[in-house]
Amino acid sequence: MSQLIPALKQRCARLFHDTAGSVMPTIAVAVVPLFALMGAAVDYSAANKIQSKMQASLDAAILAGARDDSASWSAKATNVFNATFQSPAGVTATPTFLMNADGSFTGNATAPFTTSFLGIVGVPTINVNAASTAMVAPTSPGGQYCLLALNLTAQPSVMVSGNGSITITAPNCVMQVNSNASPAVSLSGNASINSSDNCYVGTVQTTGNSSVYPAPDATCKTLPDPFVNYPKPTVTCDPKLKNFSTSSSQTVNPGTYCGGMSFSGNINVTFSPGTYIIQDGVIQESGGTFTGNGVTFYLTGKGAGINMSGKANWHLVAPTDTSQPFPGFVIFLNPNGTTGTAATSSTLSGQSELYFEGVVYMPGQQVTVTGTAQTFAPSPWTSFIADTIQITGNGSFVINNNTSLTAVPIPAGLQMRTGGRLWLTQ
Repeated sequence: MSQLIPALKQRCARLFHDTAGSVMPTIAVAVVPLFALMGAAVDYSAANKIQSKMQASLDAAILAGARDDSASWSAKATNVFNATFQSPAGVTATPTFLMNADGSFTGNATAPFTTSFLGIVGVPTINVNAASTAMVAPTSPGGQYCLLALNLTAQPSVMVSGNGSITITAPNCVMQVNSNASPAVSLSGNASINSSDNCYVGTVQTTGNSSVYPAPDATCKTLPDPFVNYPKPTVTCDPKLKNFSTSSSQTVNPGTYCGGMSFSGNINVTFSPGTYIIQDGVIQESGGTFTGNGVTFYLTGKGAGINMSGKANWHLVAPTDTSQPFPGFVIFLNPNGTTGTAATSSTLSGQSELYFEGVVYMPGQQVTVTGTAQTFAPSPWTSFIADTIQITGNGSFVINNNTSLTAVPIPAGLQMRTGGRLWLTQ
């Protein structure tokens, strides 16, 4: 026994120092990545299950929002998502919803998933994402929203009046008024509204010889602003064009005009094709003739707006090139520019002719159109969009909607789609 113990100690010492038999350390090293791979499989499997549930809930939410297609569609979509997404404990998903310039509805959702095993190798969370897009097909061929008042509560939101005859004539036009007030639409004098469809959330009031045809829809829901998320250009002021003002007849070129554009006197101005960015100011004139083919005026920043007060002729045609920033738009107002909010109102008064072939988009503003001549010469197709609209005077204001007579592209967001076929595109 006394000889066995020293012998065992000697053999154990040899085994400890023998590198040819280091199997256990090798196995120990190999086990670490093996367990990491097994843990990754478990974590990613759990994340995929969450993503599948999130995608199903997001699809249901975006379809519900698109089907609702009202000013509160995103709230509807959010409620459906929150009600249907049953996530594991500790997982919270945040959905966002947007209406796109092409009239489609998009939803995205993100949820951080805390891993159980991957944290060992420095991956504590996995971001789980889902995206979905739905489209509502137009239901009335050739029908568009050609006059849209966005305000939800104004009383009235649209006012049409005049001692002469002020008529909105648009055979394929939908006149949409979002206000739920009583009245939401007010007509007086000899004013009349004539369109293919009148959708007023609130009531209509007619006095004098005024009339509305056809009768407003018995049931009407609000329409979301179709261009609230329209892509907007980056604005950089050009010192040479700052506070542009002229009283001479000339050709004006596209650019960024900071501080506004001012025209005075009986001048003749031609706008070359392109985008005119007006930042922190207004477009104002006191008479003259203004023409432009393929032009857009983009208004943005503090106090942006329009003040046309002279007896002038305007003949503007929107760009037809879809590669341009605003195809189909004559005027595009950004109510919340980077340098401040736009003005609360714009005025087009005393004009002899307002020929705007394209969209006049002025959200967040009360737009007042006043005529003193016998006729406002109509273009083949026009769409007016504003917060509230007032049309007054002794003239005849005409909105046409004959798209066969114009080469200007009609923005998809204006296509009438009430009750249209609904489907997921993504």
